[in-house]
Amino acid sequence: MKATPVAAFALRALLWLAPSFALWYLVAPWHASIAGGFALAWLEVLSPGLAASFDRTGQTLAFVTTLRIHSATGQEGVLVLEVGALIYTYGLALLLALMLATRARWWKLLAGAAMLLPFQGWGLALDLLLQVGVGLGPDIAAQAGLANWRREAIALGYQAGSVILPSLTPVIAWAILCRPFIEGLVPRDGAMPAATPG
Repeated sequence: MKATPVAAFALRALLWLAPSFALWYLVAPWHASIAGGFALAWLEVLSPGLAASFDRTGQTLAFVTTLRIHSATGQEGVLVLEVGALIYTYGLALLLALMLATRARWWKLLAGAAMLLPFQGWGLALDLLLQVGVGLGPDIAAQAGLANWRREAIALGYQAGSVILPSLTPVIAWAILCRPFIEGLVPRDGAMPAATPG
């Protein structure tokens, strides 16, 4: 018995998943740098002037903030916070597996990867804001202007950016870019569907 187009697609997606994650892990440091630029843009919108720049070491981004900290010896410095990018950027591997399983054209993969970047930047930015607004205590939060309702909004945005968006946005980007393929999976008038490459 021949597999249905949906089953064949699911099997191809599953088979492409491991190689896609391997490839994503290899390019993750450079991808993190691009997503970090989007995170800086989000930080400028959500908390203007909080972050001055960032640097990358492997898949970890170190954001240089404008917040001042004081040591017990009276020395002063700026606060530098690290954010691990992998938790926010793994959607690229999911997108790659879906695109390869769909046999989509290369430009659709690039367009999909570009569509993910603002959402990945959101997750990185909200991780930093959560550290500042909640994790480092009320003094740092007050210095950053992140008090009261803003702390609750940051926690909610962080949950969306770390739990929902990394896995949902690749599927949505794939569905937008490969709509004809998806429509080909749906049977019409009792006939077997014939999925066309995306």
